[in-house]
Amino acid sequence: MRTTKILMLMLLLMLVGVHQAAALSIEAEVDRNEVGFGESLNLVVTLTQELGSGRTQTIGLPRIGSIPGFDIASTRSGQSTSFINGVGQARSQVLYELVPQEPGKFTIPAFSFSDGSGQNYSTKAIEVTVLPPPTQQEKPEEEQPAPSSPAAAGEGSAFFKALLVLGLLLAAIVAPVMILSAVTGQRKPAVDSTAAGQPGGHAAASQSPVKSREPAIEDAEVVANSAPSSPLPRQAVNFPAEVERLKRQHSEADKIFYQQYFQLFGRAALAGSHDLSESMTSDEMLAKAGEMCHSDTARQACRRLAGDIELTLYANRAPARAFSAIDADAREIINAILQ
Repeated sequence: MRTTKILMLMLLLMLVGVHQAAALSIEAEVDRNEVGFGESLNLVVTLTQELGSGRTQTIGLPRIGSIPGFDIASTRSGQSTSFINGVGQARSQVLYELVPQEPGKFTIPAFSFSDGSGQNYSTKAIEVTVLPPPTQQEKPEEEQPAPSSPAAAGEGSAFFKALLVLGLLLAAIVAPVMILSAVTGQRKPAVDSTAAGQPGGHAAASQSPVKSREPAIEDAEVVANSAPSSPLPRQAVNFPAEVERLKRQHSEADKIFYQQYFQLFGRAALAGSHDLSESMTSDEMLAKAGEMCHSDTARQACRRLAGDIELTLYANRAPARAFSAIDADAREIINAILQ
């Protein structure tokens, strides 16, 4: 009888241990296993734990400080709790936005932690391939600029010296002719006034000042008919590269990050089309961009992005959507404007 009680107690302890082992689980996953250099991917770590049967406190996920081969651009977390038939379940998630440091194949290592009872839990390692950007392809040798040699520099200097000497010779020849013509033009009115000693000469002399004003009137007409200067071209914006630089400056996607991001989007949109004006508000600019877009996808992206900008610039808080979705809509709009 005593042996039976001991066996029953051991079996009960084993069942309790198995239940506690199943009460916690941790897993990690990425949104894609292949990414281009200069782009980003999302790593989501999820901890699921059951509540009830004496367990009322939840265990928080440990923070990941660094991942080999990647920079952590931003971190976002969230929690949720649900109860079904008296059994509760708590779920904690942490999203890490990762930016590759260089092209190649990398392994996101397994993450493990221990609960209060000494039980260890771990995720699985994840393989990620980072593709090189197209701009890193080697240029043909004939396209590479040849280094300038001292002989070429000497030839260029001699050529400019010859041009300078030729200019001085031309100036020495043309200057006397111009001076002589100017002196001759000044003497001609004096001869006319001398010859006007006969009756009527005073009338001719009095008309000479009126004739001297005609060139000034012609000059004024020429200035009035001059064509207006053309507007200066807008400076192009490399939107993907500027976004990655902005991510490296901000460790988290907070309110300030989104304000600078939407300002960058506005500059890229203005550089892409002269139909957009700097005097437009963000709502007017997105409404005009929606009229310019030919696809329903780009027009819907304009409406979604207008709501995100309103939350950031007017409600003074970060958008509710994930940054990856906001960035995808912004790039869709800019590509549609450039087409």
